Amino acid sequence: MAHNLRTVQQHVAQQVGSARFQRAKTFAVAKANGYGHGIEAAVRGFAAADGIAVIETEMLARLRELGWQKDLVLLEGFFEKADLEVLQSTGSITAIHCREQLDDLRSLPAGAALKVMLKMNTGMNRLGFRPEALPEVLTQLAQLQSQAKVSEVIMMMHFADADAFDRISLDHAWTRMREAVQQAELKQFRLEGLSVCNSAASLRYADDLFLDSYTNIIRPGICLYGASPMGNAENEATVDFNLKPAMTLKAQIIAIQQVNTGETVGYGSRFKAKEPTRIAIVACGYADGYPRWADASTPVVVNGIETTLAGRVSMDMMTINLNPVPSAHVGDWVTLWGEGGPTIDRVTECARMGSYETLCHLNQRVPKEII
Repeated sequence: MAHNLRTVQQHVAQQVGSARFQRAKTFAVAKANGYGHGIEAAVRGFAAADGIAVIETEMLARLRELGWQKDLVLLEGFFEKADLEVLQSTGSITAIHCREQLDDLRSLPAGAALKVMLKMNTGMNRLGFRPEALPEVLTQLAQLQSQAKVSEVIMMMHFADADAFDRISLDHAWTRMREAVQQAELKQFRLEGLSVCNSAASLRYADDLFLDSYTNIIRPGICLYGASPMGNAENEATVDFNLKPAMTLKAQIIAIQQVNTGETVGYGSRFKAKEPTRIAIVACGYADGYPRWADASTPVVVNGIETTLAGRVSMDMMTINLNPVPSAHVGDWVTLWGEGGPTIDRVTECARMGSYETLCHLNQRVPKEII
């Protein structure tokens, strides 16, 4: 995780220039328990980041308990007034994306001086203020600043299609964001920074998405864990971002079956042997978080040799074809994804899923070792 953070920062610095990047900040996204890797790992792995961004309010206090002293960001903002006390006690930044949140900020005591990230809706149509609402929003924020209830304001947005094959949607969204910044400038409203770049935008387009008049804050997420935000897309296959898998999932062979030609394996008899086949039963299934619908082309690695699944993934077990690995025996470890095995992107492509949900779905019963 530390390697991937450095790699992303270096990649952005190469795009925008080292001098411009020195004025920038990095908020590492660690929502969903660090994308399934553990918030404790995030604190260690992202020590060189300027801040950590999460969704869960309760995680703010946990991060402070773990010793994180730099910025904390609540990416979706607070959900109820009681959360404002947590934001104050932890000194965290909150996103603001709706009028209800703005109204709740009025209940803050004078001098609370919360830092906020004003989220703009530039085309994603999930969270954020539409540009036409911005003048009124800025007026309210200026009032809150005059009462010392709000201190710094950072403007943020989220791209819907930074991972797309073309950048038509991205350019449209960026135009709307720049127009919002211009509105703030015309009202002489001081913005302390801009936060635009998610993982895909950081890796692909940062050079075009920095405004030198502001502190630019990148928000990498999935790429910090070694997965590509573009998945296993063919048009990105030649691009080496030098990311390393932060998670390696392994399981042991617990039995071996000798299957005759024409015999089937597993539920639904989805695998039918075309020749005598050694089948390994591996102690990992969809209850552990492995994708249930991974097909027969899904790669695994045994003793340094790549082979594939054989049949449907069960709740607690999976079956693999051992013919390419004649030396394999009971007790050998199988690398399902990560270092020394297939990438998470290859595995999830075979399951018609994304690396995001697969990493986050790793079950609590899976023994974990943080190194």
